[in-house]
Amino acid sequence: MSYLALYRKYRPTTFEGLIGQEHIVKTLTNQIKSGRLGHAYLFTGTRGTGKTSAAKIFAKAINCTNSVNGSPCGVCDVCVALSDPSNIDIIEIDAASNNGVNEIRDLREKVQYPPVNCKYKVYIVDEVHMLTGAAFNALLKTLEEPPKHAMFILATTEVHKIPATILSRCMRFDFRLISTEKIAELISKIYDEQGKSYEKEAVVAIATAGDGSIRDALSIADIAISYNSGKLTYNDVMEILGSSNGQLLCQFVSAIINSNVGEVLQIIDNLSSLGKSMGVLIKDVSSTIRDLIIVKTCANANSILGIPDTKFNEYKKISDSTNETRLLRILEIFSDAENALKYSNHPRVIFEMAAVKASRPEEDYNIEALMARVQTLEDKIAKGVSVVNVLPQNSTIKNDEKLIETLQESNIEEKNIKAEVVTVPGEVQTGYNAKANRISIQSVTVEELKGKLLHNLRKNGSEMLWNLLQSIKIEVLGNMLVLTANKADDQELLDKAPSRMRIEDALEEFLPFELQVKLSEMEKTLDAVDEATDRIKKIFGDDIVIIK
Repeated sequence: MSYLALYRKYRPTTFEGLIGQEHIVKTLTNQIKSGRLGHAYLFTGTRGTGKTSAAKIFAKAINCTNSVNGSPCGVCDVCVALSDPSNIDIIEIDAASNNGVNEIRDLREKVQYPPVNCKYKVYIVDEVHMLTGAAFNALLKTLEEPPKHAMFILATTEVHKIPATILSRCMRFDFRLISTEKIAELISKIYDEQGKSYEKEAVVAIATAGDGSIRDALSIADIAISYNSGKLTYNDVMEILGSSNGQLLCQFVSAIINSNVGEVLQIIDNLSSLGKSMGVLIKDVSSTIRDLIIVKTCANANSILGIPDTKFNEYKKISDSTNETRLLRILEIFSDAENALKYSNHPRVIFEMAAVKASRPEEDYNIEALMARVQTLEDKIAKGVSVVNVLPQNSTIKNDEKLIETLQESNIEEKNIKAEVVTVPGEVQTGYNAKANRISIQSVTVEELKGKLLHNLRKNGSEMLWNLLQSIKIEVLGNMLVLTANKADDQELLDKAPSRMRIEDALEEFLPFELQVKLSEMEKTLDAVDEATDRIKKIFGDDIVIIK
């Protein structure tokens, strides 16, 4: 085969060419210069970060007769001999296919023979975690006390599978993921050498898709060279990666933020017609939301994302229309949906349900969702948008002119905000919570009241009480807040003065109310049965059988 893949053609042959592992290069070169070499090394890290390349360079460098700054010179007789794949002084072993005890016994016998052309015989054992337990045991003694001319370099992507007895006998080096900037720089250099024209954003997209692995990125770059004979564009790379239509994704997220459920469902139909699975679509949506959060929160967002200016401006427009709390909640919803896909036979239903839920924050009683709604209202007030107080149809204060005057005369009057009251069917969706104008606990739904109580308790550091109230039933009877405990111990704790005080402080924005703590009727019945049982046993003895 005449063509050589990019990741093989551009595999580094010196430490200077090893990208992103400066901490390892510095240690290994200093060991070579000082002659303080170990007998066993362990290279661990994610695929494509340079473990095998570093092992080969190190094996050459310790045998090179004229090393340059710790790297092999590549021109001396030893380097030339070791560059020949048929040399027998550097032995590469694939532990995935040679993982039995017999292969390790064979290694133990051959390791006694000295090298032919070099000072050291080096064994590079790749994917060493694949060895069996018996094979690891057979390797132990040889790994701890090998012949003076032998050195072992073990490489693995799953270091947690290696026995501690092996780890303790090796010098461990952890290879880091490579930054997107360094991978993009390498790909640009390779494309320049190959005479391939490209957009900067296209190279950044390839580097990002590599996810910290140079080999993965170069494999994608190899495909991109053959994609077309002209200039490689960002959209070309998106097509190669199989990503969903970027314009549709932006419209989809924008429709969610604007609570346009009909448009959301229509776009889902359009996205699914592209032939992508629901799992891929959810990942693409999550990735888009993540990009929007970066645009919303980072000053140098495009230097992180590396996307075309037109797409960045579109992201900027969408992110400006909402807040980060809302974006985080949407991301959380789709992350939950991605997990739910693993156990569902109807992936499209899961995707659509998540999209509709994200589009309707007013029906989401999650604390983060409520915080996002509050943040949205605060943003509108800051921009001078009308404040709308939504009340149930049966409210006694709907269309109350005094309420409108109170809103207009409040501390936001200076912003020239017009306040109006509208009526909608059902429960209260948004209450006016200015402390100077407290509202009754009857003016909000029980779900909102409990959400506000839990949020403020956690905010005030009452973690134990917050945890207890998660399972407590809350009711509003007139001006009375009733907490129904499931256990007598819980009732006793909630009824104590410190607990009552913390609950009242957490709801201080409401008008004064009466707090009552009671025990559930089921628990009272069970307690009565237990008492009756004890009395019966005292009369008839413990051997009596009682059917409850």
